[in-house]
Amino acid sequence: MRWWNTTSQRVSNFAGLQIMSWRTGSSTVDGRSHAQGDFVPIDFDAVAKARTGRNKVTLQVLWGRYTAQPAGTGQRYYSYERFRQLVAQHVDAAGLTARITHAPGHTMQVDWAGTKMRLCDPTGGQGTKVSIFVASLPYSGMVFACACVDERQDAWLAAHIRAFEYFGGVAEVIVPDNASTASNAISAADKNRRVNSTYEEFLEHYNTAALPARAKRPKDKASVEAAVKIVTQNVIHALDGHQCVGIDELNAKITDLVDGINAATPFRGNATSRRALFDQFERDVLTALPATPWQRTEWKRAKVAPNFHIRVHNAHYSVPHQLVGRTVDVRITGDSLAVFDAGQRVATHQLARARGVYVTDTDHIPANMGDTRGLWTSEFFLREAAKIGPATRQVIAELIEAKAIPAQAYQA
Repeated sequence: MRWWNTTSQRVSNFAGLQIMSWRTGSSTVDGRSHAQGDFVPIDFDAVAKARTGRNKVTLQVLWGRYTAQPAGTGQRYYSYERFRQLVAQHVDAAGLTARITHAPGHTMQVDWAGTKMRLCDPTGGQGTKVSIFVASLPYSGMVFACACVDERQDAWLAAHIRAFEYFGGVAEVIVPDNASTASNAISAADKNRRVNSTYEEFLEHYNTAALPARAKRPKDKASVEAAVKIVTQNVIHALDGHQCVGIDELNAKITDLVDGINAATPFRGNATSRRALFDQFERDVLTALPATPWQRTEWKRAKVAPNFHIRVHNAHYSVPHQLVGRTVDVRITGDSLAVFDAGQRVATHQLARARGVYVTDTDHIPANMGDTRGLWTSEFFLREAAKIGPATRQVIAELIEAKAIPAQAYQA
C-alpha cells in the first residue's frame, strides 16, 4: 500500500466522473486509517500496466483477479466501485492517463473517420462521396460505424440515432469532437466549447448530455480515435471496390463488418470479445431508448400566394384558398410539414425532396377552377388560358418559354 507525506485535497473530474482524493500522512491511499479495518492490498502498478499497455484489460476483469487472490486473516476485499475509485486516485497521483477509469455505460465517444468512401456509379462515372460516422463505448470497446451522405447536422444526428439503436441504449455522457455540428466556441479567448442548441435538444430527448473534447486533447476521446483506426483498416479499406449503388446497401455491408469486429477474439489479451464484455457488463446499465425517435422541429412563416400555395424551402404547398393573402405558420417535423392559421392546423403535407415542385391537396382547390388534371404543369396553365382566349394562351406560353425551367414561370 502506498503512503503519502503531504496533506492536500484535490478533485479529479474527467468525463463527468468526480473522485475525491485524500492524501494524509497517517492514512492509506484510500483515506482509511489502519484502525478502520484491513483490506487485501491492490497492486496498483500491475493494474496500471494492464490498463495502459497494448492489450488493455477492463477494470471489471482486474477486480475479478484481485478478489481471486487469497486474503490474509481478517482481511476483506474492496467492492468493485471502491476498487475503481482507488485505481482512479492512483492514476491521478501518478500522472497516468485517466482513461483507465471508464465505467460501464458512462461514456459514448463519437467522431467522423478521416477517410471517406464512394458509392458505385453503374454508368462508370465517379460515385458520390460518403462520410463514415464512428462511435465507441470505451468500457467494453464496442464499435459502431455507418455511412452518411454528408457531415452536416442532420446526418450527424441521424448517425447518433443509429448508434443508440445498435447498442440498444444510451450512455450517460456523449463525447464528441469540437466540430460545429456539436458545439460552438464561446469566444476567441475561451477555448472551452458550448454545446449548440439543436444538439442539446436532441440529447435531452435521449436523456443524455454532451461533454465536447477539449481542443488539441486527443486523449479526451482516445477510445473513438482508436475505433476510427480500426474502422478505417477493417471496414473502409476492406470495402475498396465494393459495388454498392445506394447508401442503405453500403451500410448493410458496413454493419456486417462491424459485427465481426465486435465479435472477434481475443480482445485485450483475454479470451473474450467486445460483444461479450458489452453483453455481460454494459448492456443493462445503458439508459433505455425513448418510445419515439427524435425528429427535428423547425418553424417558419410564409405568405399565401394568389395561387393558394406557400413557398417553403424552394417547394410550394397548398392551403385552403380562403387564406390567400394571409401569413401562416409552418412547422416542419421530420418528413412532415404542417400549416397553421391563428393556431389552427389547416394543412398537412409530406415534405417535398425536389426543388420547385408543387404539392397540392385537391380539397384546397377553389370549386370554380374546373378541370384540375395535371395541376401546376405547363399543360394546366395553357389549358386554363385557352378558356379565356388565344391571345391569353399565347402570353402564358411566352412566359413559360422564357424560363429555363417551366416551373419557375408558374408563380408569375
